[in-house]
Amino acid sequence: MRKVVIVAPNLTAPSEEASVMRQSLPALGRMAELGEVQKVPALGPIETPEAAYLGMRPEEAQIPQGPLTVAALGADPPERSTHFHLSLMGFQDGEVRQSSLVPSPEELRTILDHVPRLNTKTLTFVEGEDRDHGLVWEGLGDMRTIPPDEADGKPIKTVLPEGDAESILRRYIDDSTNLLGELELNEKRLDEGLPPLNLLWPWGEGVRLHVPNLALRRGEPSLVVSDSMRMQGLVRLAGYRHVDRALFRRGMNFSLSGAAGKAKAETSTIIVLSAPAQLRNDEKMEELEWFARQMTDELLSPLWDLSQKEPLRLLLVAPALGHTGLSLRFESGKSHGNRFPFDERALEEREVDTREAWKQIDETLSS
Repeated sequence: MRKVVIVAPNLTAPSEEASVMRQSLPALGRMAELGEVQKVPALGPIETPEAAYLGMRPEEAQIPQGPLTVAALGADPPERSTHFHLSLMGFQDGEVRQSSLVPSPEELRTILDHVPRLNTKTLTFVEGEDRDHGLVWEGLGDMRTIPPDEADGKPIKTVLPEGDAESILRRYIDDSTNLLGELELNEKRLDEGLPPLNLLWPWGEGVRLHVPNLALRRGEPSLVVSDSMRMQGLVRLAGYRHVDRALFRRGMNFSLSGAAGKAKAETSTIIVLSAPAQLRNDEKMEELEWFARQMTDELLSPLWDLSQKEPLRLLLVAPALGHTGLSLRFESGKSHGNRFPFDERALEEREVDTREAWKQIDETLSS
């Protein structure tokens, strides 16, 4: 039995809002006719919702950004250490600047060649990608750091780290502006009217926690396909495998056909789609409607065709933050006699059962 879980947070809307799912989606419609539609309780404001996407109880893996980033980058620091996400940002006119521009490969390589000079006996840089990297402090303590979105545009003195490691982290930040500010690439950027890339900003502090080994728990490994560094980190800690994210692009450009190819080649696959939540958050409803069609044509349709040739169990689950979502469980060779569509109309039906997303995912992959 081939098992496929597709997680598409916020694919469906609250029942009172316009739906992008009430359109012609043939493969999804055929699966819904034979499968079982259920409601999914709203996700609460938890630190690591990705745990539920892997079929874990949310409380089993509540891990801050820093440890997830360091794990995703393949590092295994000493046990008694604090991990940070390290963002490449800008410092200009006394303020922290979060540029929307991604450094060119040449700029990034130059910066990364210089950053290890900031390492100390207790601070170690972990190279990542683009503007996202890691930092490890070989120490423990209480502290408070500010995420880039909150620090953006504020005077740097008002958003510096506080707590047990504040002197160490503040010196690191200050040294980074001195080191990177002297690079020729930043002089050139300023001449061209571009914000400098002269600040390394640690945030998302935390320690690596024990996470259940899902491969051992379920008796087989799963391949996870996503565009998320956070997910990649959690997957590594949970004993699963993650695809090379660089091969799948991001958001609306995510390779749905590539994900279908992986699902057809593996015995157990989890595919996490970030685009629906991003597009809904940005109120880009036409783009979300287009993505729903692409998801059906390029991902669900090949899996439907596969189900006509071999046993396939598929769960499409669309959890949502703040409102009830939906799921669809389909298994080749079986019919639940379902009469409810996979769209927001099902949210109003009392006969449609409600079941938590993590439980549905765990059952799909375990049984």
